[in-house]
Amino acid sequence: MISRALGPVLVAALALVACDRPRAGPTSTAAIVPGGAHDAGPLAPAPDAHDAPDATTPRDPDDALSADAARVLPIPARSHAPGAPPEGWCGETAIQESLLYFGVWASQARVNRAGHPSHPDLYSNDIPRALDALGVRYARYVAARPGYAAFDAWVRAAIDAGDPVLAGVKILPTAHPEWGLDHFVLVVGYGARGLLVNTTWGHRAWVTASATRGLSFVRAGYAIRVMGATQAHGATPARLLVIAETGDDVRLRVACPDPRASVLRRPLSSQLASPVAREADAPFVEVRAPAAEEARYECLPP
Repeated sequence: MISRALGPVLVAALALVACDRPRAGPTSTAAIVPGGAHDAGPLAPAPDAHDAPDATTPRDPDDALSADAARVLPIPARSHAPGAPPEGWCGETAIQESLLYFGVWASQARVNRAGHPSHPDLYSNDIPRALDALGVRYARYVAARPGYAAFDAWVRAAIDAGDPVLAGVKILPTAHPEWGLDHFVLVVGYGARGLLVNTTWGHRAWVTASATRGLSFVRAGYAIRVMGATQAHGATPARLLVIAETGDDVRLRVACPDPRASVLRRPLSSQLASPVAREADAPFVEVRAPAAEEARYECLPP
């Protein structure tokens, strides 16, 4: 079912989420693990939004972690943009990753503005509003039955259909036990080790519900299947890879499944499309565009 609104959340605390990060050293907050067990202790901090790898340097989608995946989508991991606030832009980064996969360029700052948050970063109730404003089709997870198994099956079915899933995770030990989730990730694959996610810190990680340290689906419940952006009739989305991004410009690698296809660039605010020049049968084309201007890149069959 395609949802254009978030609707009631399963856990009221889900709306209370920022891009939290673990703290170094002992914590006074007990970690939340399956079965109600508690485990406290030191934890090395995850990368800070401004210490993580540069958002303009995408990781190889075929990295070592992906080798263990039964299915993985070709969506490179990215980091929070340099302009992100201290709270981080985890939701913004996850949305941007999915948009690139569906042929849409939008800066993380633009994604943030699209959600009209009342705080520096997008919270769970802001994300559907941002997706709506950006013309994204999506479906919200509604638990058929409680527990991680149903959540895991729903996410794997989305991956099998070629759709990434924006999901909420806890960071254990948690600094916010009252929150339903602490952080947003983009699920891009699955395998025997669990669900493979882009962490929004510039790398991937395997995540399950049984972890007692780091990212965990211990409170699995918040997930949005990203199903694509509005396309012109007969067009298919290009795949975008960010080569470089400055304050003014972005350089993108634009690839079509069929190298003979023609490429169109269409601003999200307009139905007017302009052709992108490319060499015959080239596997991709590199373009430079204004970073502040969001646009769709579409492939038209020959």
